[in-house]
Amino acid sequence: MQKKKVENSNLALDKDFNIDRLLPRELIDHYMIRKPIGVRVHKQDCRITHVLPESTLIGKAFLGDCIVGIDEKVITNGDELHAKLKEKTENVHLQIKRNMFSWCFHIRTTVEKIQIDRDVERITPNPVNHYFVLVKVKPTPEMQIFDLGLFVKYNNRDRLEVDYVTPNSLASIHLKAGDVIREVNTQQICSKSMLRYHIASSIGSHGLFTLLIESPIRDTVRDHIDLADDVVGIADKAAEEFRKLGKGYVPQPPKNPNQKKKNKNIKLKEEKTEHHIVSDIDPSKLRPCKNAS
Repeated sequence: MQKKKVENSNLALDKDFNIDRLLPRELIDHYMIRKPIGVRVHKQDCRITHVLPESTLIGKAFLGDCIVGIDEKVITNGDELHAKLKEKTENVHLQIKRNMFSWCFHIRTTVEKIQIDRDVERITPNPVNHYFVLVKVKPTPEMQIFDLGLFVKYNNRDRLEVDYVTPNSLASIHLKAGDVIREVNTQQICSKSMLRYHIASSIGSHGLFTLLIESPIRDTVRDHIDLADDVVGIADKAAEEFRKLGKGYVPQPPKNPNQKKKNKNIKLKEEKTEHHIVSDIDPSKLRPCKNAS
């Protein structure tokens, strides 16, 4: 993969900071699975072209991923892969190089700035986070339809804002609703057409694109979970019960760890007490039991 040089942006990156040295070139995941692995691969580069429904790699391997190693042995073509899988072993250690992945780096936490005019900038008291997001995707012939899963809209300041991300999509890894997209490939954008053009052009030429994200800091924007009304009612009742129990609670002074413990002696009686089993003495007390052997 040809590495695309990412120049520093005056918007969020310091002049002396070089993001290039942090960019990952590839992502390799490791799995220990049972044979057969249940995938079809391209003969030349071991690129996965199909994953069988009964495969143990469902949800782990995807179209376009490449198998680059098995049991610490480097795999470069289909013949080496098949020869390694023919060995008499029950489990194999697979190394899969991802064809698509997303990488995120937190740049800094600062305050929101609004561009009033070309030379006029207004600073607001709203705290925001700046993130650098790298998305690598290389379309292959097996990927008939590629969906990034990103939907954007214009907010009340005419900025491009993330409106919705498809669950389990590539965009949902590091993008959330409410994030503002400030730059694509270090180029400031102001319209949906510019966003679409820069992403498509960068994927076609380099197989990746970068985003500069401005995320507002809120208490529950990223971890908020909507609960059903009945669940909220049960939680409120439980909280009220805890409050009632707490009203009559009298705190006790902490115990002194240095205080000597009283010696407790255990004595055994010499007298024995026996209890006879009635059935052992009188057989007539026995009761019949079904299915007894």
